[in-house]
Amino acid sequence: MSDPRINSVRHFFCGLAMGAADAVPGISGGTVALVLGIYRRLVDAISQVNIEAFQLLRKREWKALAERFDIWFLLALLGGIACGILTFVTILHDLIGEPDHPARTKPLVYATFFGAIAASGYLVTRMIHPKNLQHAIVCVVLAIVGGGFAYWLTSLPELTDYTTAPNPLVSFLLGAIAICAMILPGISGSYLLLILGAYHYFSGIPKALAKGQLVMEDLFAFVCFALGCVVGILSFSKFLKWLLHQHEAVTLSLMGGFMIGALKKLWPWDAQTPVENPYPNETVICFSLMIIAAVVVVAIDFIARPKAEDPL
Repeated sequence: MSDPRINSVRHFFCGLAMGAADAVPGISGGTVALVLGIYRRLVDAISQVNIEAFQLLRKREWKALAERFDIWFLLALLGGIACGILTFVTILHDLIGEPDHPARTKPLVYATFFGAIAASGYLVTRMIHPKNLQHAIVCVVLAIVGGGFAYWLTSLPELTDYTTAPNPLVSFLLGAIAICAMILPGISGSYLLLILGAYHYFSGIPKALAKGQLVMEDLFAFVCFALGCVVGILSFSKFLKWLLHQHEAVTLSLMGGFMIGALKKLWPWDAQTPVENPYPNETVICFSLMIIAAVVVVAIDFIARPKAEDPL
């Protein structure tokens, strides 16, 4: 039996990787969870909020409640996600730059994640096990539909960024939309926020907090955003759990399509806002980073798959 302390450390680092992915517009933390073999366990854990759970809470049956929510797994993972988002959203905010002034390092960052997500899409296809030929055709069609939808979504023009705090209801809804996308492989909550014009505002809050420049209006908007995230993930996770348990192959096909279609957003070179003073041999560097990232993801899957916790 594995040491629970070692598992907690592993789950924390899985969460850290998920948080880092969620900090980049175009990448979903759900993709990382799927590749690392913890996706179903995560969905099952966060979908346990119901009347029975509240009854256990009212009776103060803490042990049963902890087992129901797989609490040590969830706490370690959520702690890693929180640290990953708070840490990397600031770092990557500087590495990517602003929409109209992309940083010099943006193509390198996007190239790395492009290779990682492309390899992840390949790994997801290996998890799909159709029952027969007709089922396989349905899976292929859904993968194409998912890919087309993600490609269309990533082609939408971005709205004007919020310069002041959105009203509480809008902040709440933005949080609910973003978290539902973040838990889906291939669909990026950060990118949806980018389309809706809220990414740079909310991603700038941790940076402002670290510098002591946060005002109460921004803090209140962030709290409303966080509440939206909580409500959204608790509601959407139940639907996801049902899909994974009842229609696993077609669900994975759709998710795999999302991942491949969303790669458009991670293409390192943006014709509309090119990077000023690019690195010498930038193209060679970017393609090298794509290959390295893809090899690393496949290697991690090869090492972790025999011990994977998710029986997808």
